[in-house]
Amino acid sequence: MTPKGRPRGFDLEAALDAALMEFWRHGYEATSMSGLTRAMGISPPSLYAAFGDKRQLFSAAVGRYAETHGSYGAQALARPTAREAVETMLGLAATGYTDPAHPPGCFVVDGATNTSDASQEVREELCARRESTKRAVAAKIVADVEAGLLPPRAREEADGLAAFYASVIQGMSTQARDGADRATLERIAELAMRAWPSDAAGERAENTGRAGSVAAG
Repeated sequence: MTPKGRPRGFDLEAALDAALMEFWRHGYEATSMSGLTRAMGISPPSLYAAFGDKRQLFSAAVGRYAETHGSYGAQALARPTAREAVETMLGLAATGYTDPAHPPGCFVVDGATNTSDASQEVREELCARRESTKRAVAAKIVADVEAGLLPPRAREEADGLAAFYASVIQGMSTQARDGADRATLERIAELAMRAWPSDAAGERAENTGRAGSVAAG
């Protein structure tokens, strides 16, 4: 959401950062307007004038998160191959989810947990962002198959692999909120990468080795 103009008397960006921390710490429904105005250091009229209502402020906070703490996804997807993208994403998540400078875990994963039906729109907004990342990972896998970097079977597995690594990311967020440290999350990331399919050359060599063993037998 684009703010409705810069109100006088407070820093718009700093206020939005404070709102993000409140939503991240408490979740959408548990965050009250009084808590938001207190954290942002502004009056209710100033909040409404700058950001609209709580729902609009939440969307602005989601956008702010994507530009700052959550930018690791875009950074990872900019890597040249799918494997590098996923490995980078998991590594940056391990670092970011355990950063003591902000609440643990991922805001896009945890920002709308334990919400009622009245907050369906909020859940859908965060879900759409997660689904967008999954689709981007799957597309990179397919592109690597076409480039000969991954075996043909990886094309059929692309959606499943993307969903698997999304589940790992979400699990890492939960682990961080439960107190897991960076080393623990890095170990999870390392183990998860063992599920990555062999590259095309490696699979050809493996298949040739199997054929040779059968012939020798």
